[in-house]
Amino acid sequence: MHIDRKIEILDSTLREGEQTPGVSFSVDQKIALAKRLDAFGVDFIEIGHPAVSPDVYESVEALNDLNLRANKVAHGRAAKSDINDALAIGVEWIGIFFGTSAISLKHKFNVDRPTALRRIREAVTYGKDKGLKLRFTAEDASRTDIDFLIQVAQLVQSCGADRFSLADTVGCLTPTKTYKLVKSVKSELDIPIHVHCHNDLGLATANTLSALEAGAQCVDVAVNGLGERCGLAPLAEVVTVLVNIYKVNRQWELCLIPELTELVTEFSQLDAGDNQPVTGKNAFSHKAGLHVKAVVKDPRSYETISPESINRTRKLVIDKYTGRDAIKYKFESLSIVLDEKDLAAVLQCIKTKPEKLNWTDVELISHAKSLGIKV
Repeated sequence: MHIDRKIEILDSTLREGEQTPGVSFSVDQKIALAKRLDAFGVDFIEIGHPAVSPDVYESVEALNDLNLRANKVAHGRAAKSDINDALAIGVEWIGIFFGTSAISLKHKFNVDRPTALRRIREAVTYGKDKGLKLRFTAEDASRTDIDFLIQVAQLVQSCGADRFSLADTVGCLTPTKTYKLVKSVKSELDIPIHVHCHNDLGLATANTLSALEAGAQCVDVAVNGLGERCGLAPLAEVVTVLVNIYKVNRQWELCLIPELTELVTEFSQLDAGDNQPVTGKNAFSHKAGLHVKAVVKDPRSYETISPESINRTRKLVIDKYTGRDAIKYKFESLSIVLDEKDLAAVLQCIKTKPEKLNWTDVELISHAKSLGIKV
């Protein structure tokens, strides 16, 4: 099968990739990777979520200053504060997201559909009024009622969004379901469709290719398949299949794949099997603050199968990506209740130590004591 229309690649190694448990890239490492990704020929580079931590904000500033051919995309929530960060840094593109499935609306935002639609409309309109190019991602699109998903898609298009992205957030799609989903949404839109496929069940590459067959224009990938839990579709797999099987005629520098692989392996210090679907060390590890917040309320928010069903355990990672709810939950699990002031103090310190890849319970308690908090 040939695909002879425009196909684009968005690499998310510097954003989603850094959400891999145990990974924290330095600014210099991100710059080195961005330059090689640009030389490879990706169309978009997701450069980070400025609100995460001071070092991520700094890296987004530095990456945005690079003279690259690729479009540089900041990541953010569908919130004015995150959009304002992108504006302050001066990025051209922002990708904002909002969970649209019933479980996301309940456990991440505690809102009904009309409220969700209002918040989405306000965020997209605000970003476009400020002159940003904007991609809207329906997080957990694969578990969203199709009629509501199309309603969201048509809403963001009417508000001026430049792209609409479908996220298979928990990696629960199959190639057949992916094809049907993309076809259904594409038939209702005029703007290009992106897809973001997670690899929890080992189907990310197949689902990504199926989305392109169905008419998606851009797909998200990461070098070495990095990302939350089992990561995203790997860059090397997707582009190699596109060139050799689908005969996509793009000037990708495939000879740079080994160099990119080695760089990310060196910078991430991950073992090859850590992100392996189902059995890998990270398969049921949750890191980003919003993820942990929802998982604490209902693990199904970011798990397509329960770890208990295969004799595995869930892990909540505490590092610079963590949020207030994760810290609160961690201390409460240790029978320690922190007030809002103490929570803020602990969180602030954690976010200023990006080199710390995972805070243990003992380290959290010791850290709290060092701040004068009674525990």
